[in-house]
Amino acid sequence: MKNGPGHLAAWALRGILALGILHLLSQNQGDLAGILLISLGASGLIHYICKHHLGNTGQWMDLLFTLLVTFNNLFGLALDFYHTVPGWDVATHYTTSLFLGVSALILMQKGYPLVLQEAPERIILLAIVLFSLGLGGVWEIGEFVSDYLRGTDFQGGLTNTMQDLMVDLSAGIVVGIAWVKRK
Repeated sequence: MKNGPGHLAAWALRGILALGILHLLSQNQGDLAGILLISLGASGLIHYICKHHLGNTGQWMDLLFTLLVTFNNLFGLALDFYHTVPGWDVATHYTTSLFLGVSALILMQKGYPLVLQEAPERIILLAIVLFSLGLGGVWEIGEFVSDYLRGTDFQGGLTNTMQDLMVDLSAGIVVGIAWVKRK
């Protein structure tokens, strides 16, 4: 199957990630280069899944995932936007939760269409909200581990953690309601 415009744009972003890895290695920032390398690998895996299993929709999911990885890890971590751009953390939580919620629905539609057709709308809404909130919790655990092991300050205290989880919750509600209204 040929790469569509979404896939091609995602490959351009992967090139930017690769340049970021080389730059970080030249600056002796191997830990951040490692994070970008993992992000690049994850992006390649998502590309494969999207290209071979999700049809035309897959190219746009590939692009959105690669955009998120680029913004969260290259700009957020490597270029330190988390500390220098006000609201960066909130924006990344919200957009990532939106993307993951929509992705979960698309994967459910592809793999288990009867579940989405037959389950009560309130159950699907609750599942998407809990999915987004649960992934936000995993993200917060990752921030805690980074703060503890690497000496970063991503969490910034309980207020920041709760704000992030509330943003994840709101994104899950938005995706869930949009799905219910779409039907």
